[in-house]
Amino acid sequence: MTQITVIVLCIVLAASHVGAYLMGRSANASAQRDQALAYAGELVRRQGTVDALAADLEAERQKRIPKNRTITREVVRYVELPAARRCTLDPAWRLLHDAAATGEPTDPARLAAADAAPVADAAALDTVAANYEQCRDALAQLVGWQQWWRAVQTSARAGE
Repeated sequence: MTQITVIVLCIVLAASHVGAYLMGRSANASAQRDQALAYAGELVRRQGTVDALAADLEAERQKRIPKNRTITREVVRYVELPAARRCTLDPAWRLLHDAAATGEPTDPARLAAADAAPVADAAALDTVAANYEQCRDALAQLVGWQQWWRAVQTSARAGE
C-alpha cells in the first residue's frame, strides 16, 4: 500500500466517523424535539381540563349568589319585624357560637360568667347566614379540588 492509499483510507475513515456522529446527533435532537412537542401537547390538554373545571366552578358559584342574596334579604325582612316579636340572645350564645365557628373551645369560666355583650337576634341571624354562606363556598371549593384531582389522576394514568 502506498502512502496515498493510507491517507485516503484515513480520510474516508475519519469522514465516516464524523458522518456517524452527525447522524446520531441529529437523531438525538429529533427525539428530544419530539419528546418536547409531546410534553407540550400534554400540558395543553391538561390545561384545557383545568380551565373547564374552573369554568364549571365559577358557574356554580354564580348560581349560589342569588340564593345567598335571597337568604340575606330574608334576614333583613326579619330584622324589620316589630320589637315585640324580637329577642336578645344570652351572652353565652355568642361565646358558644364563636367557639363553634373557630373550633377553639370556650373558657368555661368566661362562659359561666357570660363575659360577652348580649346579642340582638338580627345580628345573630346575619352572622349565622354569613357563616353558612362561607361554609357552602368552602364546600364548593373542596368539591372542585376533588374534581380537579380526579381529572389529574385520570390524565396521568392515560399518559402512562
